[in-house]
Amino acid sequence: MTEANKQLEIQILQLQKDNQILLQSIEDLKQLQRDCEQMIGENNATLLQSEMARMELEQIFSVYSDPMWVLREDGSVIRANDAMLKILRKNKEDVIGKSCSTFLEHHLCKSESCPLKSIHDGKTHEFDVQLSNLTDNINNYYLLTTAPHITIDGNPGIIAQLKDITSRRQAEKDLEQANIALEKMALIDGLTQIANRRCFDDTLEKEWQRLKRTEQPISLLLGDIDYFKKYNDHYGHQAGDECLQQVGQALAGVVLRPADLAARYGGEEFVLLLPEDAADGALKVAERAIEAIKALQIPHQDSEVSGIITISIGVATLIPTQDQQPATLIALADEALYKAKEQGRNRVLSAQS
Repeated sequence: MTEANKQLEIQILQLQKDNQILLQSIEDLKQLQRDCEQMIGENNATLLQSEMARMELEQIFSVYSDPMWVLREDGSVIRANDAMLKILRKNKEDVIGKSCSTFLEHHLCKSESCPLKSIHDGKTHEFDVQLSNLTDNINNYYLLTTAPHITIDGNPGIIAQLKDITSRRQAEKDLEQANIALEKMALIDGLTQIANRRCFDDTLEKEWQRLKRTEQPISLLLGDIDYFKKYNDHYGHQAGDECLQQVGQALAGVVLRPADLAARYGGEEFVLLLPEDAADGALKVAERAIEAIKALQIPHQDSEVSGIITISIGVATLIPTQDQQPATLIALADEALYKAKEQGRNRVLSAQS
């Protein structure tokens, strides 16, 4: 074999080798192309799913029944749903990019309690707010719920939701008023509409403790309508109830100071409680009570002291001390009342403490 043939053979072998390498490179490029196409396909599928998820979330956000919007850290509005636009009476173009305080200025705005102040703490917050500058929602109450949010450009933001709780607040207010009314009813005598025995007992205990500290006197007037059983027997129980109503209201008109109390003690007995009133002042109130009952001019045919309804009153005055109880004051007034009846009724008698 000549030298030329040898060289030619070597060149042929090298060309075959290069051809094999080239063919392998082509196969590698084809596999790379297939891999790229698969990656592009997968990526496109992911992008499609992401876009569909974004559109779904956008639709949910848009049609959510409670007003919601997304805010930047400076309070500018990024997104607002249809419910929020509805209560604002604005189009989206009028809201996006504007400050939230432009539309819902509240005492929380620019204060340390503003939800935007807590945008970095990563927590959800709730506030009870009253918004009175909405066109159709004057004085409506809302529960404002805020949650941290990262905006599409990677900056911190907040999602704010308003839930109308006006009806709930009104129900709470109605319940509170009903409870107050019930509590008041529990302290009012149903017939005479003045304080009842429970109210008297509670007030006496409180005033006794207070005046024990201040060493001031407290006076008690215990009154009993004269011959009331005979009145009931003669005129009937309906007339008796009307009599008790008139007497109760007349005695309530006798006490003039805010701290004084007129109460029905039981049956035809009434009490007048006079904190910080000494014996002389208590006797004057008792005399006014006697005259007030006479002024009613309620006929009492079977009375043994007068032709009209009268009352007997026992008066007691004490300065509360550590070794005495409110029952002591009641007992003294009751003893004085008993003696007033013994001495002919229709009179005032003071206890000797």
